[in-house]
Amino acid sequence: MRQNLLWWLGNPPSGTAFVDAPSGRRWTYAELAADVLSRADELASRRKSVVACLCRTDPDTAIGYLAALAAGHTALMLDASADPATTDRLITAYRPDFVLDGERTERLQGSSGPVADPTAVLLGTSGSTGTPKYVRLSRDNVDANAAQIMQALTIDGGERAVQNLPLHYSYGLSVLNSHLLAGAAVVFPGTSPVRPRFWEVVRDNACTSLAGVPHTYDLLSRIGFENQSLPSLRTLTQAGGRMEPDHVVRFGRWAADRGARLVVMYGQTEATARIAYLPPERVLDKPDRIGVPVPQGELTLAPDGELLYRGPNVMLGYAKGREDLAAGDVNRGVLATGDLARVDDEGFYSVVGRKRRVAKLAGKRVNLDELEALLARHGRVAALEVDGRLVLATAGGRAGGELSLHARELVGVPTRYIRVLDVDPLPRTSSGKTDYAALTAVLEAGGAP
Repeated sequence: MRQNLLWWLGNPPSGTAFVDAPSGRRWTYAELAADVLSRADELASRRKSVVACLCRTDPDTAIGYLAALAAGHTALMLDASADPATTDRLITAYRPDFVLDGERTERLQGSSGPVADPTAVLLGTSGSTGTPKYVRLSRDNVDANAAQIMQALTIDGGERAVQNLPLHYSYGLSVLNSHLLAGAAVVFPGTSPVRPRFWEVVRDNACTSLAGVPHTYDLLSRIGFENQSLPSLRTLTQAGGRMEPDHVVRFGRWAADRGARLVVMYGQTEATARIAYLPPERVLDKPDRIGVPVPQGELTLAPDGELLYRGPNVMLGYAKGREDLAAGDVNRGVLATGDLARVDDEGFYSVVGRKRRVAKLAGKRVNLDELEALLARHGRVAALEVDGRLVLATAGGRAGGELSLHARELVGVPTRYIRVLDVDPLPRTSSGKTDYAALTAVLEAGGAP
C-alpha cells in the first residue's frame, strides 16, 4: 500500500487530480505535479523553512500546501478568512520565512528562527479564539493517516471527492490527502452545500463522496437533501464531533436505500485527523458509537475511562511558536484523547464525555475555560457542553441575547448551538471555583428554566 502522499510527483497517473468548478479548469496528475514543483522552486531555501499558507478551499491553496511539503518545509495552515489581528499574532509567533496567498509567494525578511525539523505541518487546535497553540505533525504522520483513511474507506483512483471542508481544518485536509494518495480526483465546488450550485457541481462532476461535520448534516436536513437525485454519490462521511444518533440513523437509511453508505468517524487534530470509524453496516444498530480504530491504530481505555489511542498518526506534540518546532517527538505514538469512553462486547467504542474542558461544537473545538475568560465582561459565566450545544449559565438574569451574540462571535457557530440559562446561585466548590459537576446535575434535574 502506498505510504507517500507525493508519490505522483515522480510517476503521475493518467487521471484527473483537481477540478475547480468556478473556473472550469481541470488538472491531470501530470499538470498538478508540474504546478506543485514550479511552486516548490519559488520556496527554494538553504534550510528547512516555515511556509504560512493562507488557506481557502481552492486549488491554489492545495498546490501551495503540497509545494511546501515537496520543498521539505513546514506548512503553517492559516485561515485566510480570520480577522487580521489573529493572523498577525500567528505570524509573529511562528515567524514564517514565506507566505503563500493564492498564487502569490512572499519571502519575508528577518524571519529567521530555529530549523523546524521534523515538523512538516502545523494545524490549529484552539478553535476560533485566536491562541497560537498548534499541533505539530511530521510527514510520517500525514502519510500514515492518509493511508489509514484510504484503507478504512476503500478509496481508489475512481473516486471523486467534493472538497467542501476547509483546508486549514484537519478533517478537510485529510480528505485532500487521502484522495491524492489514492490517485483519485478532488473537486473544489467554490460554494457551500446550502447553495443549489453546490449540488449542480456534485452532479456535473459525478462526485462520489461528501464529508461533513454535524452542522453540515443539520444544514442538509433543512434543505431537503434526501429528495435530491444524486446517483453518483456513494459515500457520506461524518466527523468533527458527535452527531445525534437519530441523524445517524436518518442519513444511514438514506444511504442504504440508494446502495450508498454513511461512515461515522472520530478523530482529533492531535492524531492528524481520524482515529476510528463505524463500519457502514453497523450505523443503524450502533448509531451512538464511534466504532473501531482505523487500520494500524489501537484504542484502549485508561483506568479512569479516558480513551487512549496508539498509532503512526499521533502528533509530535504542540507548539505555541517557532521555538517549539524542533522539539522532536514528545508523544511517541500515544495520545490521551481527553474523551471518556466505553467499549461494548463487540469492541465498538462510544464517547460518553470529556475529561478536560474542551468542547466540540458544530465541528469547532472550543476551550471552555478560555471562552469564560473572554466573556467575563458580562459577569460570572459558566460554560459547559451539553448534547453538542454550548450552555452558558449566568446568575442574576443578565441579558442573555447580548451574551449569546458575543459567544457566537467568539466561537463562530450559529446561535442555535448556544443556550443561555439563569442559574442563581451558580454552584461553587469549597475553594470558590465553579462546581461544574454540581451545575451539570442542576441542569439535568431541570433546575434551570
